[in-house]
Amino acid sequence: MEQLNKKSSNIAMIVEVAHMYYDENLSQQEIANKLKISRSSIAQYLRQAREFGIVRIEVVSPKDNCENIALEIKKHTNLKHVHVVPGTHQYHELTMRAIAGEAAKYLEKRLNHQDVLGIAWGRTITRLAGLLAPSVPKHVEVVPLMGEREYSGNYSQINQIVLQTANALNGNPHFLLVPMFVGSSQLRDNLINDPSVSEVVKRWDRLSIAVIGIGAVPPQPGAVIYVGNKYLQEMLDRGAVGDVCGRFFDKDGNLIDADFYERMISINLAQIRKVRTVIAVAGGIEKTRAVLAASKTKIISVLIIDETLAESILDEFRR
Repeated sequence: MEQLNKKSSNIAMIVEVAHMYYDENLSQQEIANKLKISRSSIAQYLRQAREFGIVRIEVVSPKDNCENIALEIKKHTNLKHVHVVPGTHQYHELTMRAIAGEAAKYLEKRLNHQDVLGIAWGRTITRLAGLLAPSVPKHVEVVPLMGEREYSGNYSQINQIVLQTANALNGNPHFLLVPMFVGSSQLRDNLINDPSVSEVVKRWDRLSIAVIGIGAVPPQPGAVIYVGNKYLQEMLDRGAVGDVCGRFFDKDGNLIDADFYERMISINLAQIRKVRTVIAVAGGIEKTRAVLAASKTKIISVLIIDETLAESILDEFRR
């Protein structure tokens, strides 16, 4: 009986020490001082807590967690592939770089000789261009998916992104030396029919792979407003939650038609939908609604996002 009482007493002490160490986050020395026993005894009790199964230590890999999240998002959507970048970064710059790195690796694996690669604007896509480092040259054509916008940061200079991407891949760049928006639909038609422009625009129907960003409506701070504040407000009033290449869609993934498209030099969603592989990148919890809606447009085959955004998307699915 005495041995049984002693064993029960030891178990109670082990549980108490484990509780103080793991739940209250006290150090071994602090526990020893409180219980008035030696620090070596505390270490012994903690070791026994693991041996007796009182405490179970599980190592959870962030990568494994992200893979589980990605699989769950894939189940709720028609997306072929979902990649979730581990970690929650305090600074958006680090998040964008992590997503860009994952996208660069995926693109390097998927590109084949003589593919036609379409590139859109975006802060993350700009970083992707700088991170491309294929082990073998990829002799591909690289084309912009939209015209230039007035300067508001290097990520809005589409031809610069195209050139950097082509150089990294040892590919052949094509440039659109026209603005994204022009003064009239007639001017747009005239420009598109110009040989220097039409040679690029024709390649939109021959794209093998495209890399696009998903814009949120209203946009995140610092994001380029492609269509200007006037048209952005119009899109908001009509229920827009996001855009791809300046083409807006509602929460159900339906394209919102607009008169200003007739003055815009940019690939349309119907053309993107025909592309074999469309890689979409997005980061930040602010893009939850936009990414959810974009997944319903049936234009995206590969989605690459950060963990915080992914968890926010899952929360929406679980409601």
